[in-house]
Amino acid sequence: MQRIGRYQVIRRLGKGGMGSVYKAIVPVIDKVVAIKLLDPSELLEDILGMDQLREIFTFEARTMAAFNQPFLVTAHDFDQDERGRPFFVMDYICNNLGEMIGETFRIEEDSRIIQAAKVLHYGRQILAALDFLHHNNIVHRDIKPQNILVTDEDTVKICDFGMALVEGVAFSGPANMQIGSPCYTPPEQRKNPQEVDGRADLYSAAVLLYRMLTGTLPGMQSFSLSLVNSQYDRSWDDFFATALRWQPEERFRSAAEMLAAFERLTLGPAPPPASCPLPAPGEVPIRLRNEPVNVCRSRARTHFAVNALFRPLVPVCNRLEEGEAFVIDRTTGLMWQRHGSRYPLTFAGAQTYVSGLNARGHAGCRQWRVPTVNELLSLLPVAEQRQSFAGATERAGQWLWSCDRHGQHESWYVNIDMGYAGVQDRYCLNHVRAVAVAP
Repeated sequence: MQRIGRYQVIRRLGKGGMGSVYKAIVPVIDKVVAIKLLDPSELLEDILGMDQLREIFTFEARTMAAFNQPFLVTAHDFDQDERGRPFFVMDYICNNLGEMIGETFRIEEDSRIIQAAKVLHYGRQILAALDFLHHNNIVHRDIKPQNILVTDEDTVKICDFGMALVEGVAFSGPANMQIGSPCYTPPEQRKNPQEVDGRADLYSAAVLLYRMLTGTLPGMQSFSLSLVNSQYDRSWDDFFATALRWQPEERFRSAAEMLAAFERLTLGPAPPPASCPLPAPGEVPIRLRNEPVNVCRSRARTHFAVNALFRPLVPVCNRLEEGEAFVIDRTTGLMWQRHGSRYPLTFAGAQTYVSGLNARGHAGCRQWRVPTVNELLSLLPVAEQRQSFAGATERAGQWLWSCDRHGQHESWYVNIDMGYAGVQDRYCLNHVRAVAVAP
């Protein structure tokens, strides 16, 4: 596919039962956008028919176009392609919580944990967005990690309103059609999805918050956080005990009430980071891979020496020497640019940025380069040592490009904040922190 309407297609990002999502470029101004095109599966088309699917799709676009809230994805344009299929246009956002926590179709497997302070940050935004939706008589009915996008400014945006119940109106399929996603759907929605209210979304949001904090799904009997982590007191247990009630009338009555309770939660001191033995002075530095590779996910674990959640199998115990414009890690024999790029850049922009460092001999060095995943992962283990690598902002400098590629359109990056390697489109924006061999 070359074009969808007037938009130049770059590639397809994914396909669901209702449609396909593409990355495309607005002509003349070259702005990258996401386009959702009505492209249903044969099974769904046989069940509902194309006329009803078109009505559902248009209903979703009209719903999203009406949003004026910072934590919701909005639709900016609507048209038809050359085959008469409707599509709508949205902002292109690279990250989603599903990718960030590493949740796969094997939903029962453990996922990555997000730091509690960051969960508070995301949770407030999600609940504020739900408060707006419910005030406007919209029930999302499919709150899950993959439907929570995360912008470069660390703002969340809820997307995918194909299953939304708007003022009591939504598409209806066969009686046995599942509305929502397994493990996130409340019991009343499984029984009668057409009769749910906003409390169904609140249950799903509680499951999501619990998963971000613990890496697991809440059990049937106990939601106790205070017994496993000293950061949480009994108020956290009480919050989840209410939010995850089986009966909707026993949960929080509204998103505003749940948000108020969530904002009252406080955190105790974080447990100290795990210690590891420092190398002896004069010990030969660990030599990390410094040549870029183009590797798919299935082979990357071997190249990067990471586990199933793409975290290092063996942590590096850094031994740092700080200069004004650089930090040397004697454990690895690497010299790091101290502050990194001031603003996030595309993958191509990262290469240009490093070329500029070499052209002006930054810190007396002309051998700067974009680091490999292995080199970036060596910065993870000790939280207090990360202070030496402060970026231009508290968060933005924590997502860093590597030089490693993932096929033709994507490259690997490392999320220092959450401690894992992941894949992003090269049009995405991340910071870059240059590296060189230490003198």
